[in-house]
Amino acid sequence: MTHFSSKRVPQFLKKYLNGETASVLPLAALAFPVVLGMAGLGTDAGLWMAQKRSLQTAADAAVIAAGWEMAQGSADYMDSVAFREAQNNGYDSGQNGELSLRILDSGSDGTVLAVNLEQDADTFFSRVLFSKQKIRIGAYAEAVVSDVGGQFCILALEEIDSDAASTFGSVVVDAPSCGIAVNSSDDEAFKLSGNADVTIGEVRITGNYDVSGSVNFVYDSLKTGQSPLDDPYEDLEVPEHSTCDERNMRVNSSTTLSPGTYCGGIDISGNNDVEFEPGVYIIDGGDFKVTGGGQLYGEGVTFIMTGSGNSYAEVDISGSRVVEFSPPMAGEDWAGITFFQDRDAPQNDHYQNKIVGTSDILIDGVMYFPAQGLWFGGDTTILAGDSPCTKMIARTVTLAGNPRLGNNCEGYDVEDFGTPSVTLLR
Repeated sequence: MTHFSSKRVPQFLKKYLNGETASVLPLAALAFPVVLGMAGLGTDAGLWMAQKRSLQTAADAAVIAAGWEMAQGSADYMDSVAFREAQNNGYDSGQNGELSLRILDSGSDGTVLAVNLEQDADTFFSRVLFSKQKIRIGAYAEAVVSDVGGQFCILALEEIDSDAASTFGSVVVDAPSCGIAVNSSDDEAFKLSGNADVTIGEVRITGNYDVSGSVNFVYDSLKTGQSPLDDPYEDLEVPEHSTCDERNMRVNSSTTLSPGTYCGGIDISGNNDVEFEPGVYIIDGGDFKVTGGGQLYGEGVTFIMTGSGNSYAEVDISGSRVVEFSPPMAGEDWAGITFFQDRDAPQNDHYQNKIVGTSDILIDGVMYFPAQGLWFGGDTTILAGDSPCTKMIARTVTLAGNPRLGNNCEGYDVEDFGTPSVTLLR
């Protein structure tokens, strides 16, 4: 029988067996998987955070895309658009993904949408500790869809030049319920000069504004550097017409005119009263020129200014007449529009449509001159009480005299001036 003798144990091993460090190895062996698992958990946690950030980007993109789809009137496609944008920005539906889109609230300040995303994330090192192949990660985003239009009475469509909207001479504008929107990106897009006393509501300018002279400028809010507003009537076209009902119409006595096509313009002069029967008046070439005194009256009327080449009809109303026009009501053809000029009319500063005078001008509805300027004023008075709906959309707008503007267009079916906005909330 062989006996083990300590004398035969090497000296270095005898020293190790008798020391305290001998107990460390078993403990280290036991702790090593835990340490490795914790290190793996830290690594995995970093990967999960990166995936969660990517998923948040996807949720933000999805809710914004859905918001724009709603703003453009395509609410039926919000879900599919949200899914597509989420996929394009890091969402993986193949990882047991779930996407939910909800409308949280809808009120005067807009509609709030919410997107919730969830998907699985792989575990790599941490599965040693938890024996789990996947964990669940999620992201949430909200956006509000709102329309910035509705309170504007004036929209200047010019996109580049200065003086897209301006005042001239002695001007008194008292229109606290009316806003003005200027699409020009110029530093002097809205220019106030002369002896002007201007009180208006919201001012929205793509570029900036300039004040010179003796100007008192009062407003509810003023924003520069804004995106241009859309033209609400950009899809509206001049109706087809072939024959002329009248040519070179000249009126110098009291009379009543009927709807139809007037080739070569309408020229009204003298001291007389002229009534326009309800309907659409197409003026092809020439001008709608009014001078003299008396009254000019038309209820439920639309004047369409068109032509060809360099001969497009323009509006030139002056003199001392009382002018009262209102457009067709909601549900009728050309509802809400009083003056409509063909957008193919020549575009330069030489062509200006003028509605000025030394008596009351009471015009309800939209005055639309997308290719040319509108000069509005003189000693004109537009009474907010008698003319509650006054909307001017033109390439350029110049205010002079004493225009008072109203913004109550109920019953006329007038399009709001505005571009919808989608703002990420969280």
